[in-house]
Amino acid sequence: MYKVMVVDDEPIVRLALKSLIDWKAYGYHFELEASNGKQALHMLKDHTDVDIIITDINMPVMNGLDFIAEAIKLGNSPNDIIVLSAYDDYNLVRQAFKLGANDYILKSEMEPQSILKLLNNLVNQRKENKHIAVASNNNQNNRISTSSKNAFLKKLIAYDNMRDIKKQIQTLGIRLTAKNLAVCFLWVDDYQLVAQRYDNHSLKDFTTSVNNAIYQVLSVEDSGEAISLSPKEYIIFLSFQQASMLQARKKIVGILGNIKHSLLHYVNINVSMGVSNIMSGFKHLRKLFKQSERNTKLRFIFGKGRIIFPEDVKLIDQNNHERIIGKENAFITALEKADETAALNELEKLLDTAVNFNLDTMEKIYTCYMELIFIIIKFLNDIGEDTPEVFGKEINFYEKIAQFETHKEIHIWLKNITAWVIKYLQEKRNTKTSRVVARAQEFIKKHYPYDITLKMVRDYVGLSESHFSCIFTKKTCQTFTQYLTYIRIERAKKLLTTTNMKIYEISVKVGYANVEHFSRVFKKATGFSPNQYKKC
Repeated sequence: MYKVMVVDDEPIVRLALKSLIDWKAYGYHFELEASNGKQALHMLKDHTDVDIIITDINMPVMNGLDFIAEAIKLGNSPNDIIVLSAYDDYNLVRQAFKLGANDYILKSEMEPQSILKLLNNLVNQRKENKHIAVASNNNQNNRISTSSKNAFLKKLIAYDNMRDIKKQIQTLGIRLTAKNLAVCFLWVDDYQLVAQRYDNHSLKDFTTSVNNAIYQVLSVEDSGEAISLSPKEYIIFLSFQQASMLQARKKIVGILGNIKHSLLHYVNINVSMGVSNIMSGFKHLRKLFKQSERNTKLRFIFGKGRIIFPEDVKLIDQNNHERIIGKENAFITALEKADETAALNELEKLLDTAVNFNLDTMEKIYTCYMELIFIIIKFLNDIGEDTPEVFGKEINFYEKIAQFETHKEIHIWLKNITAWVIKYLQEKRNTKTSRVVARAQEFIKKHYPYDITLKMVRDYVGLSESHFSCIFTKKTCQTFTQYLTYIRIERAKKLLTTTNMKIYEISVKVGYANVEHFSRVFKKATGFSPNQYKKC
């Protein structure tokens, strides 16, 4: 019977887990439960035989991440740890994996068969690990758990000042030496697209496939180790006892190139890799990990699919980070005019500012892009536009930006956003222009018999004289005077052919007090005098 502890601050969740099915029938005893990490730690000290821990991440008093870290430090038994999360947050899950968690499940997917399968997988892995023989430092074969090895490697990158590292490495059969150590952080490119090919259970198989592909390459060298932090993040440890620094560097290039090739052809994924410096001494492993993780983030600048080495970092411009706020006036002016070409040109200048950052403040590059979004939203609000109405829905812009893996992808997206705003403004202004012109035409048709002027019409529609003249002419292809004359002449033509009114009466009726002036305008417009037109 395997003993299971459940740690969650929600009583209903703890009850649900215990009551889903008859766990004892499958060999599991849900004996212990706690409402927070601190309470669970006290229980673990009194119950050293707990086999599996299922813990929430977000809890009061002590959260799940702190609890996992402290539970592993106890070292009472090789607990398997399952992370229970209320939302799909890979950032928290990856931290849990880094600390030593074995697997995770979402609360929204807490189905009996899902949890049973997960528990059985952990138990089967335990049984399999009992058959893995690893030579110890005295050349005796010990039965060593792969999960213990992975947990130790995770400790190496999570904690400083660990004791007896060399002894534990030898005891666990870890294929690393203290000379010429390097760490590589592997990131699965376009992970969201990759994940769509799998459900949550087959993602476990995906992780296994990635690890197998990595180890196939490492087995050729008979050196090196690898662990997964999450389905999209993996850590590769390398060391080269019998090599110079230059030879070690060449070997790293060859090994990582082979891993990329293997993953592409056998798992159908592309990856980016960040590589640390080469240093000697196990005490440097956490520092090397941090450097490799940081270098991997530079795929944001260099692009996907790259192996990024420390010397590549030196290629990045070291200028101080500049803020975009305060440099947006020309961009705003282009937006106001709904001039797409000018707006995109000005946006390009602002984007050049965004990528001109200091490496030490790289995380602030996202702030630059959010400043751009803020500028666009503020502009829309200032002109009375509602953001969801413009974009058709409510958008979490920060979440959207964080999904992109390179700055070029963000730049394309921001250009599309700008073009969308311009198109929206143009269409709305065209609609507004049509309404304004229609109202002006209606006014002219109603008042053409009187002495109306351009000023009277533009006052009626509420625009400046120059602005009204411009949009009226553009929309009707006639000036105000030409349109007024057209309406008067068309009305005169109808009166001439359908009534017995005198010419001077018609002249006054359509707005001309002087009959001679009316006759001249009529002939110019129709080619006939009013009398000739009446006789036709």
